[in-house]
Amino acid sequence: MYRVILVDDEPEVRTGLIYKIDWNRLGFDVAGEAGNGREALALLESACPHVMLTDIRMPTMSGLELLKQCEERYPALRTVVLSGHDEFDYVKTAMQCGARDYLLKPVVRLELAKLLAKLKEELDAEAAAERERRARERERLQSLPRLREQLLLEWIHHREEEGRAVLLDEAERLGVRELLDAGGRLRFLCAEYRLPEGRLGDGAADSALFRLAFRMLCRELAEDEAAWSGRVTAITDRGHPRFVYLLVRSRDEEEEERTLRPLLDRLAHGVRSLLRAEVVVGIGAPEEGGRRLRRAYLSALTAWSRSRPGAVSQTIGGAEEEADDALPAGFAELERRLVQSIENGDEGAFDRQLEAALEGGRLPLRHIAATAFRVALLLEQAARKHGVDAPETKEWMLPETLWRLSSPQDAKAYLSGLASRIAEGIRAGRATNGSEVVEAIRRDIEEGYMNELGLSMMAERYHLNLTYLSELFKKQLGVTFSDYVVQVRLRRAQELLRDESMRLSDIAELAGFANASYLSSVFKKRYGLSPSEYRARLAEPNKSHADNR
Repeated sequence: MYRVILVDDEPEVRTGLIYKIDWNRLGFDVAGEAGNGREALALLESACPHVMLTDIRMPTMSGLELLKQCEERYPALRTVVLSGHDEFDYVKTAMQCGARDYLLKPVVRLELAKLLAKLKEELDAEAAAERERRARERERLQSLPRLREQLLLEWIHHREEEGRAVLLDEAERLGVRELLDAGGRLRFLCAEYRLPEGRLGDGAADSALFRLAFRMLCRELAEDEAAWSGRVTAITDRGHPRFVYLLVRSRDEEEEERTLRPLLDRLAHGVRSLLRAEVVVGIGAPEEGGRRLRRAYLSALTAWSRSRPGAVSQTIGGAEEEADDALPAGFAELERRLVQSIENGDEGAFDRQLEAALEGGRLPLRHIAATAFRVALLLEQAARKHGVDAPETKEWMLPETLWRLSSPQDAKAYLSGLASRIAEGIRAGRATNGSEVVEAIRRDIEEGYMNELGLSMMAERYHLNLTYLSELFKKQLGVTFSDYVVQVRLRRAQELLRDESMRLSDIAELAGFANASYLSSVFKKRYGLSPSEYRARLAEPNKSHADNR
């Protein structure tokens, strides 16, 4: 039922309106009556009506003054004026003050019923639009944590500053720009569950349901505001299903220590008592500032790589010198050249860089394993970035695999084989030019422009690296993803502006813009006219060229 109030200084008029029709059958409930504008304002506050029928000439506060107040304080309220035949000038003023319609006294039952039916139709449509908006907002809020996680992973895996500029724009939209820009102390924990033999029965080694349970346990632990005050973030990676990365942010070493130990204890206790499994945690070295997320992440993974095989709970690492000591000097530059070689499809250059990384056989065993681990991780990231299906790259997640590489020759043979298969996959992928994926995303935008749309959302949907998708989209269509979305929405806004009965706020909603002011700003920037000026041009004769600007 929609609520309606009746405002008239004559009680018999109000009574006549109440008994003139069956309000409930038409979907309305009379929520109150008032004898003048001042009483009506008080009633509006308590009854919160959807519709108000008001007389114009009343003592204390007139209907016109009441309408002015309602236009300012209750813009969503539908107001209908009750007037006599000799009050047409008042009616015109009332319409200028926001009245939706008017009824002549004495009110005719059929006219009132028709008007109420029209108002109910409007209110139903508005309620449906609001439900849809709330559903989209719920969906957006539910997807935000995963989209933020994906963006943080993209930031970690992407080293080029040009690509990071795209990520910063996306981080602004997702509300994590501050984390990437801010200073402060950062530390990653790389947590992996391991199942005792026979834990799942029937010889099963793992299951999707168990992986989900592990992720949910870690997320619930990280989201305990009372314990960590938002300092812990759980990040999952689709490519590493048995892992959860816990990012710990703190102001200083003392605060970090107060978080780390209880977090580790609760994680181990939860995995053992609730999942009846073991957990292996690699503790990365502390880093300063969001710009060093990658170093913090790799440090935790490198610490994890030193774990012993088997279903035995372990906590490894934590000392910065351990992580640095396990790699040769200048390895970061070698990483960059290795990635460049593999993305150029140059296996020969990759082999030469790998030989340099392994220092011609002069490295001790622990350096060989750590170097092989980091190179294997680079290859896995390159395969994912370019959509190459290379299951062999997952072998780095088994510590025993890398510890079997007891010599530089073993490591080189293992890694060169992986690199060759990935380089071949990258070349094959580039031959198709990515046009099919871009066309599918373009269709998604054309059909879903009203909904929340973001580059990270599309990267997640099509299993692509975010920065790679950004470059591919611009290469194929000649514009950035965000610019294309705005173009599609503006075209829809242009179409809707042809309907002069539509309010700008409704057009903004239907075209996918956050609000009318944002639509106006973007519209004028692109077309040189405000929406209202554009609409006026459409109404003028011989001005049709304005539609093609």
